[in-house]
Amino acid sequence: MFAGDCAFAQSQGGAAWLGLIAGSATASETVLAADLASLFPQNASLHVAPMLGDDGVGNLALLLEDPHVDIAFVSTDALAEAVAAQRGLQDRVELVARLAPQEIHVLARTDVADLAGLSGKQVNFGPPGSASAVTAAALFKALGIKVEATKFELPSAIEQLKQGVIAAVVIVGGKPSPLVAAISASAGIHLLPVSFGPQLEAAYLPTQLLAEDYPNLIQAGGGIGTVATGMVLLAAKAKSDPGSSERVSRFVNAVFPRFAELQAQGRHPKWREVNLAATLPGYARTGAAAAFLHEPSGAPGKPPAAKPSAARASASQPATLAENLALSEEQKETLFKRFIEWQRSKLP
Repeated sequence: MFAGDCAFAQSQGGAAWLGLIAGSATASETVLAADLASLFPQNASLHVAPMLGDDGVGNLALLLEDPHVDIAFVSTDALAEAVAAQRGLQDRVELVARLAPQEIHVLARTDVADLAGLSGKQVNFGPPGSASAVTAAALFKALGIKVEATKFELPSAIEQLKQGVIAAVVIVGGKPSPLVAAISASAGIHLLPVSFGPQLEAAYLPTQLLAEDYPNLIQAGGGIGTVATGMVLLAAKAKSDPGSSERVSRFVNAVFPRFAELQAQGRHPKWREVNLAATLPGYARTGAAAAFLHEPSGAPGKPPAAKPSAARASASQPATLAENLALSEEQKETLFKRFIEWQRSKLP
C-alpha cells in the first residue's frame, strides 16, 4: 500500500477514505490511481487511498472481502478467469468505469528474434493471478507456444532478464509503462512483436508500440506491433462495511464531472482514450455512474453483436465470456484505425 495504514483509521476532520487498489509500484495503473487521488484536495470530505495490488485476481478478491478496498483495477482477462471459476461472481460486482485498453509488452534478450524463439525457454509471467500472469498464460496458449513460466515480481524479472537467467518478460499495462520506459538502450533487451491473427481476435485487438512511447527501445519513426486487452474499475455490490457503497457514489460524483482534468497534459496519456459511457457487457454500472450517464440503474451492459464464427454452430448460441469481456466497439474501431494507419506508414 502506498497510502499509509493511517489512511484507514478515523481520519482527521472526519473525512472518509476510499480504498482504491491498483497495480504494482511500477504499473501504469498505479499512476492512474495516483491521478485519481489527486482530484481530492486535503480539505475534501472524501479522500482516496491508492493501494498497491496486482490488477488481477488478487485485486478482485480484496474488493469482495477486504473492508478497506472500495474500488479495484481489474484486467478483463483476470475477470473472465475468475468468473469462470466462481459461480455467481458476475452478480457480486458492478462497473465504475471501463478504462483504456492495456498493451501487452514482451521484452526479450536481443538473441531472441520472435515469440516462436521463446519455445521451451523461461518466460516471466508474473505472480500467479496478476493481470500480466493471466494474460500471458492466455496469450501463449492461444499462440500454441509452450514456455516455462516463472513468477518473479516485475522489477526482479527485469534484472533476471538483463543477467540472461530468463529469456523474456511479459508486462501488461497501458503505454508508456514506467518499467519498460526505464530500461536502458544498452541493456541488451528489445520488444518482441506480437502478431495479430485469428487465434487472438476473440479477446484482443491489434495495436502498436511507437518510438514516442519507448524512445529507449524503438528507433525514431519505428513501431512494434502488439495486441491489447481490457482494464476496468469495479466496485462490490455488497460489502461488510455498509459505508462502502456511499464512498463509491461520492467518488463517482466527484470524479466524473471533472474527468476532463484527467485528460489534460501532464496526466497519464491513457486517460485520453477513456470513454466513460463504454459498457462492460453483462455487468451493471454503479448507481452513481448510471445516474451521471442518464442510464437506468442496475441495467447490465448489452453484449456486442456476435460475429459469425466457424466455432459457433448457429447464431442462436450465446457469446462466450471472453467475447463479452472483449473491448468495446468504439475501442475496437479506434485501435484498429490506428493500427491500419501505422501499417500504411511502414509501406515503402
